[in-house]
Amino acid sequence: VGTFFFFADDTNIFVQGKSAEDALKKGNNLLRSLKNYMILNKLHINMTKCCYVHFKPKTSPPSDTQNVLSIDSFPIKKTASAKFLGVVIDEKLSWEPHINALRRKLNYASATLCRIRDSIPETLHKDLYHTLFESHMSYCISVWGEASPTLVNKIFTAQKHCLRVLFGDKASYLDKFETCARVRPFSSKAPDQTIFELEHSKPIFTSQQILTVQNLYSYHTYMETIKILKFRYPLSLYEQYNISNRKEMLLITSQPSANFISRSTRLWNIITPKLKLLDYSVKINQVKSNLKRGILSLQHANDDIQWIDDSFNIEKFPTVLPNY
Repeated sequence: VGTFFFFADDTNIFVQGKSAEDALKKGNNLLRSLKNYMILNKLHINMTKCCYVHFKPKTSPPSDTQNVLSIDSFPIKKTASAKFLGVVIDEKLSWEPHINALRRKLNYASATLCRIRDSIPETLHKDLYHTLFESHMSYCISVWGEASPTLVNKIFTAQKHCLRVLFGDKASYLDKFETCARVRPFSSKAPDQTIFELEHSKPIFTSQQILTVQNLYSYHTYMETIKILKFRYPLSLYEQYNISNRKEMLLITSQPSANFISRSTRLWNIITPKLKLLDYSVKINQVKSNLKRGILSLQHANDDIQWIDDSFNIEKFPTVLPNY
């Protein structure tokens, strides 16, 4: 009736139904059996922490059902979103609540880095970025990384701000606010329009060899895919890939979809021929190195100052000379 996912003392149950009424009926039957199991094993359910989310297609009409999920006539709270293993999943699967929560976390990380940057050698600033900022940004990025470009751009804005804080031209930034007549001549102390212009971020990305959030999504999704195909683990995901009988390194998808299998299949078929992968005997570290070189080359191509759409267009991924 339902699929159980356990992590430490948290339990998540997924129930599918042809309609809202059908799903709620199955859910109540399952919870009734679960309650009996808990009583027989002298276990307790913390009802104050229980909640449920009703996932439904965007085009589905609003449901007027009066049924609710309950355990022993105790109603379970319905929410629009819930946190699952550190990822906020909303009922529309738009990932907007997760991205908004992530942006707040990243802004806090940027503020922390701004306070401590002058107390730490510049040689360690990149390590700080990867530890305190990118680690949060890249967590489960293969799940939410292909959300609406408007939402992803919120994270990109936070990322650019963090890089300006750590690697930007601090002297030039502070000079804009040196308006005292004793600091600069009177004729040049009045601020002009340039005081409102931010430092271009693309040269910073280039000099530090850092991937943007859009390209981090492609990087992590591809690396997760090759690990699944190479090691055949987890088996539940490996069995969902349709591997071509003619070419071992070619994946076949029946129809486009927004799920992980379809998105990763598309990325795999675009990047793999450019990396010259012939089989799965290649080492993972070598694939990482070549993949990052290719994505950085894509990211830095064309305009050296301004960001353009092709900077994140994985279909423009260049051919990489392998070092296998």
